[in-house]
Amino acid sequence: MAKKSSNKKQQTRKQQITNRKGNKKLSASAKSRKSNITAKAKVTATKEAYTSKLIFREVEETRADFWRKMFWGSSAFILVVTIVLALGSGINGDDYFQNDYADGVLDFYQTMGQDTSFFENPRGPIKIYGGLFEITTALSNKALGNEVNDHAYHDIRHFWNALFGFLAMLFTGLTAQKIGGWRAGVIALAFIFLSPRFLGHSLMNPKDIPFAAGYIMAIYFMLPFVQQLPKPNWKILLGLILGVAIAFGVRAGGVLLVAYMVLFFGLAFLLKYGLAGLGQAKAILPSLAYSLAAAIGGLVLGMLFWPYGLLDPIAHTQEAIGGFSKFAYGIRMLFDAEMIMGTEAPPEYLPTWMLKTVPLFSLLGLVLFAVFSKNIFNRHTPFFLFIALFTFFFPVLYVIARGSTLYDGWRHLIFAYPPLVVVAAIAWNNILHQFEQQKAVFYGALALMTISVLESAAFIVRNPQFPYVYFNPIAGGIQGAFGEYETDYWGVSVKQGLDWMEKEGIIGQNMTDTVVIMSNFSDALGKYVRKKYNGKVRSNYVRFRQRYDKEWDYGFFASRFVPSSYLKSGNWPPKSKTVHSIDANGVPILAILKNDDNKAYLGVQAAKKQDWATAIPLLEQEAQKYPDNEIAHTELARGYIQTNQLDQAFTAANNALAIEEENMQALNLLALYHLRKNELTQAEGVLYRSLEYDDRNAVAYYYLAIIAQNKNDLSNAINQALKAIEKNAKFKEAYQLAAQIYEKMGDAQNAQRYLQAYQSLGGR
Repeated sequence: MAKKSSNKKQQTRKQQITNRKGNKKLSASAKSRKSNITAKAKVTATKEAYTSKLIFREVEETRADFWRKMFWGSSAFILVVTIVLALGSGINGDDYFQNDYADGVLDFYQTMGQDTSFFENPRGPIKIYGGLFEITTALSNKALGNEVNDHAYHDIRHFWNALFGFLAMLFTGLTAQKIGGWRAGVIALAFIFLSPRFLGHSLMNPKDIPFAAGYIMAIYFMLPFVQQLPKPNWKILLGLILGVAIAFGVRAGGVLLVAYMVLFFGLAFLLKYGLAGLGQAKAILPSLAYSLAAAIGGLVLGMLFWPYGLLDPIAHTQEAIGGFSKFAYGIRMLFDAEMIMGTEAPPEYLPTWMLKTVPLFSLLGLVLFAVFSKNIFNRHTPFFLFIALFTFFFPVLYVIARGSTLYDGWRHLIFAYPPLVVVAAIAWNNILHQFEQQKAVFYGALALMTISVLESAAFIVRNPQFPYVYFNPIAGGIQGAFGEYETDYWGVSVKQGLDWMEKEGIIGQNMTDTVVIMSNFSDALGKYVRKKYNGKVRSNYVRFRQRYDKEWDYGFFASRFVPSSYLKSGNWPPKSKTVHSIDANGVPILAILKNDDNKAYLGVQAAKKQDWATAIPLLEQEAQKYPDNEIAHTELARGYIQTNQLDQAFTAANNALAIEEENMQALNLLALYHLRKNELTQAEGVLYRSLEYDDRNAVAYYYLAIIAQNKNDLSNAINQALKAIEKNAKFKEAYQLAAQIYEKMGDAQNAQRYLQAYQSLGGR
């Protein structure tokens, strides 16, 4: 028994030892597990610390399903209305440029890149533009058998323009929805559609609108791309590639979107993973791969639609970007009641235009965003808001800082407008959410938004063919802007002018008599009339200031290039010959003149031949019958001076200036009158006055040189003569005068040089 007891004790001890060992193992395992859990917790905590800086918020909203249905229903409505409006819009003044390019692009691809003759266009460097829109419309028109002088040809172009415009509007709404919910999306969709300038360009602008569509489309897909890093969904990747391709396929400036990717994706990666993430292959490699795929895929796909870029992708992209920022082609524009050159637009040009033409709901939205920014950033994804703000402000500020060439308001920056609408819509939606329980504030904000929307909507309803001439209440509407800024700078109202003539029975498809129409927007006019009226309506180009240099029955003259003083004087359109005007909110944007007789034309032609015996009586009859014909008075002043009837010349020149105070010819003739009367001080005053209006007046410098020479101020005389040559290199009399002055100065070498230049220009 003792032996058995001893054995049991030994077994018990062994079991205890085994248990202790097991407990130790269990304890070690537990510690190991605890250690692993702690380590994982630390990693998780570290990741959370990184991720906490990149917050993605889903905005909670009531009735989301209702607003979603409202969004898609509104989209369908907007698509139909935009297409209908586009088919009623006129051809824009640059379409002649684009029509040639469309044909050239098609020839390039049909000849497998052999035909590059269209690269060199005397009207400008069209080759630096992508051909996505042009190849699309050219193929469509070719399939339908349309030619450039067919109305259907331009209807097809406007149809595609409307589709790209709608695409831009749709993705503006979707971007706002992604950030602020479906109600914000509906507000943004309404805002962009009811922005008259944006809608107006969507009807007929084949360069700026397709680019804007690609721009906002790419921005929209950047948002979920950032959210899904390091491995975004393939659909998101494809959408981003297509957005970049559309933008780059229209303009080389689409590379800006690639720069955005580098900035946004880089910042998002650092906010999500921190600097430590740069050493994590599983995080950085997929992020880099997908980002490169988006950038390279978009650029390569877009490059396929750019003939010039295909020949040398890198060099020609650099050339195009430089060409866009500093476009060398100078165009005179009306800005703040003064004529300026697009190449010399002042820093305030772009902000002024935007302030006076962006609808109030967008401007107020921007203000509301600034005031309630803290609440907005707390409720929405901050990084998404940063993207929306950056993609609006950066291009605008960059263009101002760079001093880039600008034409016709902010149409070159219209691509930056959709992000502004997104910001404004989110701000308004936030106000409605924040003060939902405070009924007075809520309904007040809703009323203010509604009033501002109705103001711009009313303009569209009243001017559906050309809503792009809109000015907001800050500018005093288009009434306040008339004479201060350009209105129908593309002459799209020419179509409405022809519609009026058809309605009046002046022209028609079965007409028998020939009608000649002259216009300062003759390219669009010609495309409308060449084929439709069986050759019975003829058109040609003439400037408004030189309108009697050619013979015509009717004249279509847009206010483009007409100086401010003339527009605001009440003398434009000329009352005595204007039979109709196409108006926007009561403001004339196209004058239709009827030439009842040919006295002005015959008088001007006789004056060109120095046949004053014929010219003066004809011009006197014209001036008596049509006293507001400034050309008749100006030519009379010239005739009277040439026939030494100085008192009559003085009266005629002043009559012309009473109609148009910036009439350079009349000012020069008035100065010449004072010179003939030896009234040098009065002549100088008139000449300096003319240079205040237009410092390119070479004749003014020429007369100032003569005055300085008469005063024996040879240093000033030669400076003025050289300025005359600088302003007009073919001004042969200025070379002769410079030679004479140099000879008086004892500079025989320069005297001979300028004399030879004078002779080379036909001088004797």
